[in-house]
Amino acid sequence: MKYSLNAGEWNSVFAVPTSVVDRYIKLAGAGALKLLLFLMRHGGESFSDDELKDALGFRREGELEDAALFWVQRGIIKADSTSLSAAADEIPVQQTLPEMDDEPKKQSTSVRAVNDSSAAIYTASDIAGRINTDKAISYLFSEAQALYGRLLKQPESRTILMLVDHYGLPAEVAAMLLKYCFKIGKTSMGYIQTVAQTWSDDGIRTAAEADALLAKLEHRFAAEEKLRNAMHLTTKFSPKQQSFIKVWTEDWEFSVDMIMHAYDITLDNTGGMNFSYTNKVLENWHSAGIRTKEAAEEEAKAHKNGRKKPEADSKSSINVDDVMLDVLNKYRS
Repeated sequence: MKYSLNAGEWNSVFAVPTSVVDRYIKLAGAGALKLLLFLMRHGGESFSDDELKDALGFRREGELEDAALFWVQRGIIKADSTSLSAAADEIPVQQTLPEMDDEPKKQSTSVRAVNDSSAAIYTASDIAGRINTDKAISYLFSEAQALYGRLLKQPESRTILMLVDHYGLPAEVAAMLLKYCFKIGKTSMGYIQTVAQTWSDDGIRTAAEADALLAKLEHRFAAEEKLRNAMHLTTKFSPKQQSFIKVWTEDWEFSVDMIMHAYDITLDNTGGMNFSYTNKVLENWHSAGIRTKEAAEEEAKAHKNGRKKPEADSKSSINVDDVMLDVLNKYRS
């Protein structure tokens, strides 16, 4: 008599990395998990959007794109213009410094024209003469040289002068712009000029205005980085996701802690990260005048116990929990 294991369906299996479960099981929605399992089952194969929609039964507009974006941002799957496939290796989470804006603004034709002919604009003697006769320019070049940690090259010197002459930034503001670009690790001449064009278009002309802009950007990017870390992203947020965070931090002026609290509520109520749901949570807090975690918890507790919030503390007739339940039901359906 011979004995053997009746393996049944275990004769054909595929592996799921433990890190996928450990890191993402709470974050990933049902659609994202379906997509990942399908691609792992067909390891090495690539599929078009239509093939995946048919195989996975995705019917809602943008359902496949949302599911794919979740894994693409974490380096788990790869995407090109025509197909998706599982990544060969999981890319580790990388910490990156924030950029100036969601998408740097394109330079105007006039700026490109100046760039193309920059060699004819300033000679070495022109630059030296400006440094020797203009205290503001001398200060700007001193700050720039300290940032580079060496003598400036001719193209760098020309670009620095253009910050003042072409983009109309005062020397002090131009120095702040350079420090900002160095802080985020974006020091190419093209990027510096792109930021300068943005500041010029936005009317940034004083140190106080530059300070206010930088404070606003740092607050937004602090929220982005905390969310990125919590979500284990290997890429930056999509433009749509960045627009949500911009509203939360700049328009509604929520603290990073409040955004993270809304993020935790989203995970608990939807089983995954959903920016639209988080946005609704924060929108209702904003309408109700709720600015702290304690106030949000008190509002939820009062509703749960069937008690009306004290009149002195009430700033809105909106019942946050009722709205959240309605959003959750719509999301699940």
